[in-house]
Amino acid sequence: MSYLITANLFRFNAASDLLPYYKEYEVSVDTNGTLLDILNGIKEQDNSFAFPSNRFTGIRVNSFVALVNMSVRTIVKFLKTDKFTLEPLSEFYAVHDLNIDTSPFLKQLDYLKPFMQEGDKERYEGLVSYYYASSTIEFEREYFGDSFMLFALFLIEKYPHKRDEILRLCADEKYGVWLHTSVKNALILDPKAVNIEERIARLKADILQYVPDTNSITKREAKCAKTF
Repeated sequence: MSYLITANLFRFNAASDLLPYYKEYEVSVDTNGTLLDILNGIKEQDNSFAFPSNRFTGIRVNSFVALVNMSVRTIVKFLKTDKFTLEPLSEFYAVHDLNIDTSPFLKQLDYLKPFMQEGDKERYEGLVSYYYASSTIEFEREYFGDSFMLFALFLIEKYPHKRDEILRLCADEKYGVWLHTSVKNALILDPKAVNIEERIARLKADILQYVPDTNSITKREAKCAKTF
């Protein structure tokens, strides 16, 4: 058995196109196939097509975020259709078709470098899809990012003696965790996916417990928490 996927594909090359456009392709994949198999199938039909192949990187499928190694069966079951609209994680940061500029995501890591050791960066790079899944970066491009918050929790668990310093950084008034907006409906269900809302709630609770005097927002939130 196989799936015949109709893919309405986002096309754009920042070096030559003024505006993006969409082009339709049909790709057959077997029941054990992945989203990457669909992308490779399109590549066979059009060698100019560009897309991310890193297993930690996602694209949008019918507006939802899916990692490229996710099974087609899972996606079809979730969406209840074999007609896919394939788009980059962020249209604003699109560089070439489904490839995006990841420099804003990597830039945020600079704030956490003082708390890291060799080998930690790879863990952060694996969270790239969580950064672009957030709608917050559409209105505040300097937001540290949900991936930043998830990685901060990882660092706290690994280096507990650095907890308060990291929490104070996450609690930043302008670009910190308080800017988080729900993404629970943005990610296609995946048993390995991180429960972002649960982790963000934990991070906020830790901030209010351990560093409630960090700034005016934490003081206000801590005061409100005490009234309940």
